[in-house]
Amino acid sequence: MLTPRAVSIDDERRQQNNQIFNIYGLYRLLLSLILLVSYLFTSDLNFLGSIDPDLYFKTSIFYISFNALIIFRGFLPKLEKIENLQYLAVTIIDIILLITISYACGGVATGMAHLIIVPISAGSMLFQNRMGTFLAAVGTLTAFYSEFYLNFTLDRVEDFYVQVGLLGLTLFAISLILQYLGGKIQKNEMLALRQAEDLQSLEEMNYQIIQRMHTGIIVVNSNGDLLNSNNSAIKLLTQDGKEEQLLELPEKLANELRLWQADNNYISDPVTFNDSSPEVQASFSYLQPEKKSSVLIFLENYSKLSSRAQQLKLISLGRLTASIAHEIRNPLGAISHAGQLLEESPAITPADKRLLEIIETHSKRVNSIINNILGLSRNQDMAPELISLNDWLENFVDKFTASYIDKVHIELKLDEEAILIRFNSSQLEQVLTNLCENGIRYSLEETSQAKIYIRSTLHSNTQIPTLEIIDNGPGIKADDVENIFEPFFTTESSGTGLGLFICKEICEAYQAQISYHRIDDKTCFRIRFSHPEQSIL
Repeated sequence: MLTPRAVSIDDERRQQNNQIFNIYGLYRLLLSLILLVSYLFTSDLNFLGSIDPDLYFKTSIFYISFNALIIFRGFLPKLEKIENLQYLAVTIIDIILLITISYACGGVATGMAHLIIVPISAGSMLFQNRMGTFLAAVGTLTAFYSEFYLNFTLDRVEDFYVQVGLLGLTLFAISLILQYLGGKIQKNEMLALRQAEDLQSLEEMNYQIIQRMHTGIIVVNSNGDLLNSNNSAIKLLTQDGKEEQLLELPEKLANELRLWQADNNYISDPVTFNDSSPEVQASFSYLQPEKKSSVLIFLENYSKLSSRAQQLKLISLGRLTASIAHEIRNPLGAISHAGQLLEESPAITPADKRLLEIIETHSKRVNSIINNILGLSRNQDMAPELISLNDWLENFVDKFTASYIDKVHIELKLDEEAILIRFNSSQLEQVLTNLCENGIRYSLEETSQAKIYIRSTLHSNTQIPTLEIIDNGPGIKADDVENIFEPFFTTESSGTGLGLFICKEICEAYQAQISYHRIDDKTCFRIRFSHPEQSIL
């Protein structure tokens, strides 16, 4: 996954200057070699060194050595603070050496002085400011001095000051034109680089936003090969949230993708990819609908979605129960009271007394159902709190065992790491009380021992807390497992069928998941809490 990199205008400009200077350095070395080779091996160019052969030869040798040294210096680290000073010094030395060679050949009349046009042009491109004008002035003055010195030392009939003046005008004109063009180019370059910086800043911002989104995002090609993903997708799909493990789509998600590609109206069901991951709701969209090539996969933590739906359900349930509780309880109370009055009658027969017991039993059962539903709806506004699970469990076990007259044994096994959860403590007590009472009742029926086990664990990589309540009961029939969390489903004639349903409703309200498992011939109810840093809506 590539992270966007910011562009530095100063660094870009420095690199361009280095490229110009390196190209100019190769030109200087080639020129110096041509000047020396032409002097040594070309008899047609008899004007080379005609005034001072020794000066021409020594200057050419020095020029070659100087250029080779500068090229070699280019491979070494540069000092950024004096880089421009180095460019200026080298350019001035070039001008002086070329004017010296021109002097040794006979001055401006030979045309050798025009060789300084290239150094001044290179300097104007390197600096793109008044320094280019300064170099033109240096070239003009050295050419004038060279011509003046030739006229002073040699008895020449004709002077060439006009040619020097024209050369100076040419140098200034070239310098000014290159400065103007260079300035325009530099402004365009700076504008382009600033736009590039803005685009990369925007890309960086988008990258950070996508990485921090709670929604998982995956990009795949039409064949389902993974192209990119964000951190949330990695956490939702992998066992431990490590990026290097997300090399391909899980088979379940790949199947959902193929179903959607066959029918774009297909809606995926929530899927669990491993034991430690929550249920995930996947949705799909083409990145470019007209091409139908790459596909965007959006992954939502289904526990969050179900938590929102759960909150709405509890609110609706509260309104419904509040409106009908009074209407049901009044006739229910009248029926129960009438039954009690009939039971006190001396003329009641044993058969009628049995019918009155049935009336009283079912009246209490209906009243218990109403109380359970009202209790669930009243808890809808209870806010989550940060709970230290291990400490809370120790206090719960003490209170729970103290509430039983007969001896009850709870084996508590706590994770060595401190575990934090976001839950409402009173509702957590309601859930565990229900599960523990069920476990003790079934263990007592199966083994004649009131013993259950409570275990807390913390996943080492995902930091997801888990709580298990285990009993020695006979377990739940395979045909009944998928219905145990449904309202009013019970396997006992005296039960209301709301205990596990209420536990499930409460857990989902806090983005926790409760599930049934059979482990080592023992019944296990496992609660998988959300991460403590995850917000509870």
